[in-house]
Amino acid sequence: MPNPADLPYLIRLLDDESEMVQQAVSRELAAFGPSLDAELVRLAQPPGPQQRAALDRLLEKHRGAWLEGAWSEWHDVAGQMEQLERALSLLAGFQSGLECQGKVAQLLDALAEEFRCTATPADPRALARFLFTDKGLRGERNNYYEPLNSNLVHVIEARSGIPISLACVYMLIGHRLGLRIRGCNWPGHFFARTVLHPGTSNETLVLVDCFNRGQVIDEASFLKMQGPSRQAAQSVLQEEADVTTIIARVLSYLARAYRRNEQWENSLLMLDLLKDLEHYLKTRSVRR
Repeated sequence: MPNPADLPYLIRLLDDESEMVQQAVSRELAAFGPSLDAELVRLAQPPGPQQRAALDRLLEKHRGAWLEGAWSEWHDVAGQMEQLERALSLLAGFQSGLECQGKVAQLLDALAEEFRCTATPADPRALARFLFTDKGLRGERNNYYEPLNSNLVHVIEARSGIPISLACVYMLIGHRLGLRIRGCNWPGHFFARTVLHPGTSNETLVLVDCFNRGQVIDEASFLKMQGPSRQAAQSVLQEEADVTTIIARVLSYLARAYRRNEQWENSLLMLDLLKDLEHYLKTRSVRR
């Protein structure tokens, strides 16, 4: 059984020039398994930059194995929004460290509660204003292909992300507030999709562009911008993106982002998870 008291000594030995020593140290650190993340957080003196890089490489292997083993958990969760949150939480655990498990839910709960405390009636426009104006969540334009842009822990704490991750934050908080907000799988972008004044004569389908400060665009205005593509655009707007479509798009982004950052193993892992998703869809289709 590995002893956490040995960690400071093992970390210092990561800088040893002997390859034999480094291999032995790696084996000792590997024995901690997933608990290594949590033990590192407890250290009084954090690892230096080179040590951290070596540890991150080792931790990624553990997290990758953990993610592959845990990935199918979201299949059995009841409810589309709940499935989406579980899948995104698993990805956040892989990216931020296993000690962050549960943190996505905590951060979403905190934002939902903060919105409730404003005493503003819960509607999609008010929530968009709260998140993208008051709280300052915004589109990440300078480093779009940073893989952390799809990690909801990072997105909420850094207040920046890509269209789909920001839309997921909006959707999942909306779900906590009893609002029906879903996704629109628009090519090259991703919008949130909702209905204002449902069940009244003023009922209006709108898109919310979470990447651009929560801009609300009604269906008629959006279709005007499409020109000759109006009919094709209308068919896309009429469909809510289901949970598997959203997860597939997140994984595709991550595979591409990791590849652009030359993190080949992580890119391949995301492609493996996409294959698992395809298998899940085929199995589900056969069951029906």
